[in-house]
Amino acid sequence: MPTELYMGGPATGQWPAEGLERVCRCPVCDGGQRQLAYANLTDQVFRCAPGKWNLYRCESCGSAFLDPRPTPASIALAYANYYTHAETAGGGRGAVSWWKQRRIAQRNHYLNRQFGYALRPAAKTLLPLSNGRRRRFDRFAGFLRFPGTGARVLDIGCGNGSFLWQMQTLGWAVCGVEPDPKSAEQARKAGLDVREELWPQPPWPEAHFDAITLFHVMEHLHDPVQTLADCWKLLKPGGQIVIATPNYGARGREYFGGDWRGLEIPRHLVLFTDQSLWSAMERCGFAVARPAHPSLNARAMFKLSAKLHRARQPAGQGAGWPGLARLRREWLAFKADAATKTDPRHAEELILLGTKAPIPAGKQS
Repeated sequence: MPTELYMGGPATGQWPAEGLERVCRCPVCDGGQRQLAYANLTDQVFRCAPGKWNLYRCESCGSAFLDPRPTPASIALAYANYYTHAETAGGGRGAVSWWKQRRIAQRNHYLNRQFGYALRPAAKTLLPLSNGRRRRFDRFAGFLRFPGTGARVLDIGCGNGSFLWQMQTLGWAVCGVEPDPKSAEQARKAGLDVREELWPQPPWPEAHFDAITLFHVMEHLHDPVQTLADCWKLLKPGGQIVIATPNYGARGREYFGGDWRGLEIPRHLVLFTDQSLWSAMERCGFAVARPAHPSLNARAMFKLSAKLHRARQPAGQGAGWPGLARLRREWLAFKADAATKTDPRHAEELILLGTKAPIPAGKQS
């Protein structure tokens, strides 16, 4: 998820009528009972998708979804402006300072111990690592244990390939899929194996990958549960899946409502809660767990949400001392992150880890 906003003029007009489809049942649990959560939402983030949209909450699983929503054939209209169109981060290998080399060695030492790498150089820190640095290192490695030389990772919705480039530096054989042509082209320019589609035809053979990652992808999918089932087939026994997605149960959404940054209408078609995503992964055959260190990004999400809220206010409204509003926002974000440390179910971002359990001996078909 980007950390900045596109502040151009708002999109005008209506979404093409032939590019809309109805969603009568929940895309996560197939429940038929729902309530209107937010009406007449617009594209406040990248301001390129015309139209107004309604978001419904499923009464069975708590997930939220658009109805109507863009069809698979028309959804590209919502990505005319998007952050993954930038050049792949890390593609260049410039000179590295002594201090940077030291920090990389410390990161390598942590990844070797935590995830089974054998990276060099590696140097232990004199003082214990802060939890903030641990969270950054965990994310750098995609929360993935390293199975060994030749291990394959597939990044679905890989964007411009920045994450794949990171994983390649850690020793993984990388592959990505990305339906947006501009983003896929940036990844290929960096020399990465990226296919310009969501699922290749024909797909890879079953049990082909050691790991699959979906970082802020599930919310963009028309059929996220089917994607989970397809991932299960592509993984080897014992293979890992990592999912990060905005949390509809986040405290930020409760505070900011329709201005919450995680909604990102209409690119986000489905928004999960912790329980609904956990249940969907289990139904597809995964043993589910959480990372050792929860995601603490309430400060950034609250800041962006407040910016969206201010941009929507009529001129001259909301006057007052801006410093007071900022202090209140910072305090709310601090409380949200503090609560997440003990109960990650209400974090701004859900991160769940899944494992495809090996088939017991004697039960192979």
